[in-house]
Amino acid sequence: MRGIVVCVHPRAAEEGAKVLEAGGNAFDAAVTTAFVQMVVIPFSCGVSGMMSAHILAPAMGDHVVIDGCMRAGSLASDDMWANDYLGEAAVSGTSLFTDHRSTMGYSSICTPGAVAALGEIYGKYCTMPWNELLQPAIRVARDGFVVTPELQETLSVSNLLSDEPSILDRVQSNGPCASIYLDESGVSPKAGSILRNPDYAETIERLAINGAADLYTGELASDISEDLERNDSFITREDFAEYETKSYTPISTDYRGYKVFSNSAPGAGPLLIEALNILNGMDMRQLGHGTTEYLERLASTLQLVNQDRIDFLGDPEIIGTGPLNMMISDQRASELRERVLNGEIGRMNPSLEDTDTTHLTVVDGQGNVASITHSLGNISGVVTPGLGFVHNNGMNRYDPRPGRASSIMPRKARLHLMMPSIALENSRLAMAFGAPGGNAILSALTQIVSNVIDFDMTAVEAVTAPRIHAEGQKIWCEARVRSSTCDDLRSKGFEVVQDAGSLSRRVARAQLVIIGSGSQLDGGSDPRGPMGVVYSEI
Repeated sequence: MRGIVVCVHPRAAEEGAKVLEAGGNAFDAAVTTAFVQMVVIPFSCGVSGMMSAHILAPAMGDHVVIDGCMRAGSLASDDMWANDYLGEAAVSGTSLFTDHRSTMGYSSICTPGAVAALGEIYGKYCTMPWNELLQPAIRVARDGFVVTPELQETLSVSNLLSDEPSILDRVQSNGPCASIYLDESGVSPKAGSILRNPDYAETIERLAINGAADLYTGELASDISEDLERNDSFITREDFAEYETKSYTPISTDYRGYKVFSNSAPGAGPLLIEALNILNGMDMRQLGHGTTEYLERLASTLQLVNQDRIDFLGDPEIIGTGPLNMMISDQRASELRERVLNGEIGRMNPSLEDTDTTHLTVVDGQGNVASITHSLGNISGVVTPGLGFVHNNGMNRYDPRPGRASSIMPRKARLHLMMPSIALENSRLAMAFGAPGGNAILSALTQIVSNVIDFDMTAVEAVTAPRIHAEGQKIWCEARVRSSTCDDLRSKGFEVVQDAGSLSRRVARAQLVIIGSGSQLDGGSDPRGPMGVVYSEI
């Protein structure tokens, strides 16, 4: 069986495939791919990010999730922002303050976990030297990479969202950040130009020499924490030193003969499991892909599951496992399925989290799988002078009102919407998949699973097929969803927004590998942005 790397950026996929060709396994290639992604898509992921890594290592008998979630700093408290809270942003649903304190600047930063997760993957599963695996990212940062149209656009639009700052606004707010990504006149790099970041190269080189622990207990940790503490961040040196990842067995469900596994809270895998449980009681194939009846049931399912996200999903270490167990139970699926069949429409106010996250999937010839999603949130705009990477803005997803499932607490895990997943058919590896896209990840992956299992689509067909996102009372449809179908959905009470584009980032960017019964590999990278699929003979 050939190896394969699938991710949102072709350069990262290529560097990961080179690791496979050099004799590395899937986990070696995943570490390299992830670090290269941190350089070439710097506002989606980075050294200051979070990670949910879904790992299958058959020879070791391991099937685990390694959660490198962000955590609030120990100086944070549950009521510190309660009196200044202005409500939720209309588009993203993030907390609003007049000074954007949870969205940008030092006050928005959480303790990161991505590098800790990669260090754990390396220590348990990798075969090549750590230093060697990080060299491609160092070279790309030092020598430069080609600016994509997507990156140019991101750095060209101010006030993209009416009630919260754009990426450009955040970059402009911090001198060290602006010096990397804007010229002296404040102009962003043009698509096709070369962007170099020698400071980031040096930071990754320090990690290559000293190991992942340098970010948490070494000189790099000291450099970062001194900057954060000097600028009134809630994170202390001890927060870095005492940070720990969490490893656990993934949750799962049976969907038409396939066993689908995903992460658990504080991740969003329970939402995928809940959605599939609901759909499992309906014959989606008979309804026909893209028909009004199919989309009506799909949309209602997604809307009700998203309502459960708001009502019940929280850190089980804080609120217990009762809500989680209820969400993924057969009883809950039966209750919601009845409401779907009765034509119920969601009731919450819809929101769209920023899509600045990324995903990678690697499968090797031994059946090892790394399905990894990692993210910065959507960046604080802060760069610690001389280090080259942008810090996260993880505080934007905590509820500033005390007493709620997602309220602020010192060192509390930040809920995230990542759900890297793997599916088996009769104990045989069948699929590995995931996506960036915030709230739309659930919609994308639910449709990906249905596309493959219910409609026998190839990987490219499954990630390219017209897609919707449903949340609240709304359905967002790509332009390829027929206007007559959109009208039919409106007649049933849905608020339908039809995108002008045939391929819209609003509905996420799925990454998929299908493993055939003869171990053939079929990769699909979503065309709704940069894409990379690289096969490797191993």
